[in-house]
Amino acid sequence: MDKHPPPTWSAGQKAAGNRMREAWDEFFRATPARKTDEPMGGRDARLLDVRTRHEAELMRYPNVVGIADGVRMRGGKPTGQPAIIVYVERKVPRDELAEGDLLPEEIEGIPVDVMETGRIVPLGKLTSFGRG
Repeated sequence: MDKHPPPTWSAGQKAAGNRMREAWDEFFRATPARKTDEPMGGRDARLLDVRTRHEAELMRYPNVVGIADGVRMRGGKPTGQPAIIVYVERKVPRDELAEGDLLPEEIEGIPVDVMETGRIVPLGKLTSFGRG
């Protein structure tokens, strides 16, 4: 028996995943690609610097499971605007959070975007031949 069965997705989760994929496909078709060997632009370097300095502080908020540099999403579509992405296990409406539990909307002028991930669990050791 497989120690790590594949996840099962509801129809709603599959539809949401397809909408997200389609939104990113559209975004990348419309955005010129940057060569991977090009140095980071000033905006990218600033985002990295601000995120790095505030990452530990952001991880202290309840429900936060990760932090990354990324692109702001609005209405389920990427905007192209660089943002600090805060991953949470479950999004909670602002009016249900204590004031001290509200994530900042921006840090040093960089937007903070919150993305729900669901529960994150380790899959176990991976080997060069697949799961260990």
